[in-house]
Parts: sequence; C-alpha cells; structure tokens
Amino acid sequence: MKKFALITTLLFQMVISAGCSSMFGYAEEPKVQLNQVYVRDADFTGATFIFVVNVQNPNKSDIKVKEIAYKVFISGKELTEAKTEKPILVPANAATDIEVPLPVKYTAILGNLGDILTAREVAYRIDGSAKTGFFSIPFSKEGKVELR
Repeated sequence: MKKFALITTLLFQMVISAGCSSMFGYAEEPKVQLNQVYVRDADFTGATFIFVVNVQNPNKSDIKVKEIAYKVFISGKELTEAKTEKPILVPANAATDIEVPLPVKYTAILGNLGDILTAREVAYRIDGSAKTGFFSIPFSKEGKVELR
C-alpha cells in the first residue's frame, strides 16, 4: 500500500499542477505541495481518499476554476474517475488549500496491485478537463513513476 500511496500522491500533484497552470498560460507555474491525505466514505466496496494540497499562485492574476474532472489510469487500466467538489480560487500572489477527491473501488486497487508490487516503474495517465466560465479546457498528462 505504500507504493500505491506514493503513486496517488504524485498523480494528484500532477492533476492540480496540470489543471491550474500551463493550460491557462500563466507566467509562472503554481507550486503544489501535498499537506494531508485522509479517507472519507469508506465502506465494503471502496473509499474516497481526500488529498489536501496547498497551491501557491506566484502570478498577478487569480486562478479561477469551476471544476476539474479527471480520469486516472495506472498501467493502462482505469483506476478512478472523479472531479473536484468545489470551485477553485487561488488569489494572485497567495496560497490556498484545495481538497482533491480520489474515489477508489477496492476491485480497481486489486486489479492494479500486481503491477504495482512487481514493477520497477508504473505508467500513469491522467485525462481531464478544467471548466472555467463558459468553456472547458482539456488536459492530459502521462509518464512513469519509479518505484525502486
């Protein structure tokens, strides 16, 4: 489970970074730091991991996003599909904490567990879109996380 926690932490740092930075053309990319992870709504079928990330906006403009919707894939298999629960506002030259949900079904974890436990690296992909005002901006990020 340590490897799974490492992967999901890295993924959500990338989700927020991708969702709040380059696609909006800000001068400087916001800095993202994971502050806390807690579990909510755990039952027999799954749980929702809540990643509390601090986003620092070094720009002269506010970052305003109504919603970030995303799908997370590990080793080509969908792990989860989710969206932020509240609009995101990070004021100019300021920082704020954002809660990013990751609902996970236990069957999805078990489906990826073999890959995670035996691999030296795990491929990930995040596909999503950020809603701002009247339109959505798609984004996609993929790469590999080294586990050993």
